[in-house]
Amino acid sequence: MTILLYDLVGRDTTRPFSPHCWKVVMALAHKGLDISTVPTRFLEVPAVEGGVSKTVPVIRDGETVVADSFDIALYLDEAYPDRPTLFGGEGGKAMARFIERWSQVTIHPYVTTAAIMDLHAMQDAENAVYFRQSREQRLGKRLEEVMAAREAGLGNFRASLEPLRSTLFYQPF
Repeated sequence: MTILLYDLVGRDTTRPFSPHCWKVVMALAHKGLDISTVPTRFLEVPAVEGGVSKTVPVIRDGETVVADSFDIALYLDEAYPDRPTLFGGEGGKAMARFIERWSQVTIHPYVTTAAIMDLHAMQDAENAVYFRQSREQRLGKRLEEVMAAREAGLGNFRASLEPLRSTLFYQPF
């Protein structure tokens, strides 16, 4: 059976851009499961599977609907134990959760700063209005002001990646 993935897109439905959806695509590929994607714009998310989540990714696997990339990974390991594991046990789950939290706090804020205007430009007119309003409300400033901090924050961002660099010195990715 093919798993349905609601995947975040902008004006161009062939260019999904959500790193959270990408995690699910990679998990499904690792498991060797068939996937069908539903290109989903921001304003379409509230209607996905009857409003099960305010965000994507969301998957439908038969009668089961799961939202959130980490919850989806947990579900896939439980539902498909005969396929390659995503975590390799409880220790792997704990480490994956740590890495997810670390990236959310360390990587995502700067990437948001660096990419916000590009993400805005990817939207159709209606979704661009939504994107601007929701992000400006969340960030407390205009998108242009957020992006203006990109160069000033680059040095700190690069320094914050040092734990990752030093880990890769000792072991391959």
